[in-house]
Amino acid sequence: MRRRIRLTGRRQLSKSVVRVSLTEIGGKPLVTMTLVSPDAFKQFPQNARVSLRLVENKRVEIVDLGTIGKMSSSRELQSQGFVAPSCQLRIADPGTKAMGLLLASTDSWTLKKNDHKDQESSKGILLFLADDTAPQSWKLEIRESDYPLVKVDKRIANAAMWARNDPVFVGAVLPSVVKQVFEEILRGEYSDDLPWVEDWLKWADSIMPGDNPPTDPEEKDERQNYIERLLDSFCSRHNLADQLLQATQPGDAE
Repeated sequence: MRRRIRLTGRRQLSKSVVRVSLTEIGGKPLVTMTLVSPDAFKQFPQNARVSLRLVENKRVEIVDLGTIGKMSSSRELQSQGFVAPSCQLRIADPGTKAMGLLLASTDSWTLKKNDHKDQESSKGILLFLADDTAPQSWKLEIRESDYPLVKVDKRIANAAMWARNDPVFVGAVLPSVVKQVFEEILRGEYSDDLPWVEDWLKWADSIMPGDNPPTDPEEKDERQNYIERLLDSFCSRHNLADQLLQATQPGDAE
């Protein structure tokens, strides 16, 4: 598994120094940012540029929020359709073109819109989000910046909560989600010091205490055997097959 090594001299800011949200006003998508810890910005020149980098799938937008001394609290987005993009705060040298030389940045985190009553359910190590997934009923998105995200067809009533609790969805879909996530983790696709990767590995250890995952990405057979043992243990612990069977059986005839 890979580990992240920072080779740049830029300062690392905590993402908690700001509060960022997505919303819509009059049908126009907006991003807003509130300073939670203004003192964190006093170390930078007043003319240093402030921006947010939003990324979702292949869509990338850099939102210019002005300077440290004259910072905007909101901006209209050029891109339509952001649902849960990763977000990174950046502070750049004002003397460089296109804000290329970073003075400081945060780790990326995931934004969610404020105006959707069934936007997401985020307890535990897996996020659920009501989204436009048609013609598929659900999609899995694995990001470096945040916990894996299951997007569920927003046409389903209370889609995110339904996906977390419906025995048919849980029994039929969650084992596939667990398998896909661990296939990427064990292939070394993501650094093992990422918080969400650490939490998934801790979860696996709670399901199979002492059964350590293989650390060599080339050990394909060992990876697959480990994942199969994990799935069997997960499904057995929660009786997923029995619950799915019970939920799909017709009721007793009167």
